[in-house]
Amino acid sequence: MGKKIIRTITAAGWVLLILLSAYFFYESVVPYIVDDLAPRKAKIKPFLIAHFVGVFCTIFLGPIQFWPTFRKRYLHLHRLFGKAYIIGSLIGALMVFYLLFNGYPLMGAIPSLFVLACLWIFVLVAAWYCIKKMDIKNHQHFMIRSYVLGLAFVFIRLLNRLERLDFNPFSFIPDAVMRDTLYEWMCWIFPLLITEIVLVWWPAIRKNQVSRTR
Repeated sequence: MGKKIIRTITAAGWVLLILLSAYFFYESVVPYIVDDLAPRKAKIKPFLIAHFVGVFCTIFLGPIQFWPTFRKRYLHLHRLFGKAYIIGSLIGALMVFYLLFNGYPLMGAIPSLFVLACLWIFVLVAAWYCIKKMDIKNHQHFMIRSYVLGLAFVFIRLLNRLERLDFNPFSFIPDAVMRDTLYEWMCWIFPLLITEIVLVWWPAIRKNQVSRTR
């Protein structure tokens, strides 16, 4: 019964995450379709489109890659999508560097997004290296990290949307620019920290407990 509840909650979480990803991705891409862009974005439109293509690979191919049934039944597609995921995500991450140094309006967020892009590239390369060495466990862990970092695209928009709806847990910070800068750090540091706790810290504690009982 307990396992069934956990599976249901997990499935509901994935559905919610995919729906949020689809909503915010569509909302972000529409201005490029109808050509309703601010002058700064219009000037760097090709690079923004390349970034969105990379983000698409991350947030929509990621869930498919983590689906065990799909991976077991359609291993050839899993490998094909995995290549598209890594290449697309690398493009998305590399475009961040260009966007940051071409008139990015929130100066305080540049260090955050620069570090995010560097980490995103590192974990993608690490995932590719591990699978080449047939190190499946670490490959999976680095792929999970890359997906979590890519979800910064969703989380930053979610945080901004919550503030617009007057759900602002940081109302004690009166400066709106400072809050926006804080969100740019929170959108990837908090999810990555939770990921490291689940993948590394907690298993290490459990392993230590098991070894002491023997």
